[in-house]
Amino acid sequence: MAVPSVGDILMLSQLAWRIGRAFSAGRTSVPAEFTEVETEIYNLAKALKLLAETLFADSDDSLISQADKGTQDGAAIILNSCQRTVNDLDSLTDQYQVIKKHRTADGFAIERSWSDLVLAQYKSMMWTTEGGNIQNLHSMLQIHTSTVHLIMQALQSKSLSRLESVIVPIAGKVDTIHDRAGSLNENLKETHRIVREIASRTPQLPAPSLPESAPLSSALKGQPAKDISPPHQSSKPTVLPSPQLQSLSPSTTAVPSSPSDTTTHRPISPTSVARKRISEFSCGGSSRYSSSCASSDTTTSSDWPSPTQDRTPHVSRQPSQKEVSFSRPDSAVLPLLPPPAIDLPLRPVENSRSSLRSRGRDEIIRLHRSSTTGSQRAVFEKQAFRNAAILCDVRGSLVEYTQKTSPDDPHDVEMVEACGSCRIAVVRKREPTEDRKSVRMMTSIWVFADDNTIRMQLEMAEGDVYVPYSSYFNPEKISVTVACDLRFHGIEYGRRLEKTAKTGWINYVFEDGQAAALFQNELMGRTLLATYRTEKTMRIHEGLSGAFAYAEQMCGMENLRIWEDNDTAAVIALIHFSAHFRNGYLAFYLNSSGTPIRVKDEGGREVKIKGLRVPLEKGALRKDSAVGSAAIKEDKKKVISGARIEFASEVEKRGFLDLVKSVQRKMLELPDLLGVN
Repeated sequence: MAVPSVGDILMLSQLAWRIGRAFSAGRTSVPAEFTEVETEIYNLAKALKLLAETLFADSDDSLISQADKGTQDGAAIILNSCQRTVNDLDSLTDQYQVIKKHRTADGFAIERSWSDLVLAQYKSMMWTTEGGNIQNLHSMLQIHTSTVHLIMQALQSKSLSRLESVIVPIAGKVDTIHDRAGSLNENLKETHRIVREIASRTPQLPAPSLPESAPLSSALKGQPAKDISPPHQSSKPTVLPSPQLQSLSPSTTAVPSSPSDTTTHRPISPTSVARKRISEFSCGGSSRYSSSCASSDTTTSSDWPSPTQDRTPHVSRQPSQKEVSFSRPDSAVLPLLPPPAIDLPLRPVENSRSSLRSRGRDEIIRLHRSSTTGSQRAVFEKQAFRNAAILCDVRGSLVEYTQKTSPDDPHDVEMVEACGSCRIAVVRKREPTEDRKSVRMMTSIWVFADDNTIRMQLEMAEGDVYVPYSSYFNPEKISVTVACDLRFHGIEYGRRLEKTAKTGWINYVFEDGQAAALFQNELMGRTLLATYRTEKTMRIHEGLSGAFAYAEQMCGMENLRIWEDNDTAAVIALIHFSAHFRNGYLAFYLNSSGTPIRVKDEGGREVKIKGLRVPLEKGALRKDSAVGSAAIKEDKKKVISGARIEFASEVEKRGFLDLVKSVQRKMLELPDLLGVN
């Protein structure tokens, strides 16, 4: 049994984050048990992310690869059990949550919440596929989080014996959680007991001690800068005692843990990831954008924290019952700082105040003329988003676009950085036409820089489908590869633009893979089910002559993305053609009864796909793609009938085969998939 890859674990972590957001929908009306489950889901997502980062950091000499087969199989059993629980909970939230639309002063808002039936009968309903209640679900998530933390700490210890002593006994019991024959309560208690025993005898990795004379540079030598940066920038795994292990082992030091430690972007509305999406990727006459979107109320876009309500000046002298720590959660593993090399100033308070005043004056002097204040930004967003719905609102780390350097050579371009850390929003807005006699719907991609100097808008042409391009090397980078105009707005919306830029390629780099997936969902109008990296895709021919035909490479080092259309329940595979072959995308159904495909495992990392009917005729129904015209007599030279795909890893190939097998259990009559190039 193969151990899940780093990418699989990260995808599972992102799914857990999304479930956590959906679980907290309608927070004002949910019971306290829902909040407890939500906290456990966030803890599990955080633990999975740290485990993936630990495996990635040791990818060159992985401890898990050096372990024996029994230990590897045990790790796979533990992670597959966790994946099964998360997937079951994902299906449950989709089944029992409802989407409500209500009008607001600026348009309408979409709200996702639990159904009245769930809120009334949540104590008696089944929350797990094994028949457990909500307390059993809470215990199950707690066990998964604890086991993931134990595996991560064992990997960081670099000890094969410790890794085996942790994984083998846990794997022998964790699989019984899903055993329908036994009692779920007894299985959970027994698994909980074993995990508690292992946690009690598992030592914490101590912080490295440094001599007092060691300079600060030597203390931090060999550690990346992310270890001393704010928590939201930390991507290096650290040994953190989990809240679950604290409850299991009384010797464990209590360290506060919060889901927000691993992310800083403002919470995305659960409605932006709702599965009720409408699409029009050349399938029938479906619409393009999601009907589930966030509210356009500009008051929700403010990121300023509200002031505390407790202004009581009295200080109690009674002993506090709650220990408060002002250290960062990862401070337990940071090296001790040496004493200062120079004496402290006699009046540090006055010096610090004067330095703050001087620094503030310098920053005001260097303020860009395009910068806006908080109130100006709120007014701008209120005007720009009037009568609008925010379909996607996520955090980005970089936005850049290409610009021609020579008017004579179209290929002579340079990459221009628009802004760094920013907010990226996809907005659907109603606007009157030029003659003011009717109303049109306009979709735009907005970018707001954190320093309030850039307000960039990409207005998407109505009727065109913008197929986002995903980077093979960077899953957080999504590109729009069509000719368009970028508008840079001034301080006031509706006034004269500061500048415009013509480009044919825009890169949006997001803070995490989940934000990139949400962005792609809204551009495509479909739900992204999975992404697999492929090394190359070769075109093959049917029949005896095909065995001797030249194998032409169609794609190289591209992502194979699987999309689901909720209108037709169609599942579509999409991969970008290489430039030397042709422009556009190779697209085909996975679950069409009219044009069924056959997928065969060729061994290694390769699969062979037969039964394709992909036309290569040119058309013009959408940008970055074309429409194959139906011919009376099919020319085999102009139709792709088969392909051989080599994946980047065997794990990704196995994931694709499992997905195809699951999807093809129910074949559907689907409309023609028109055009791919």
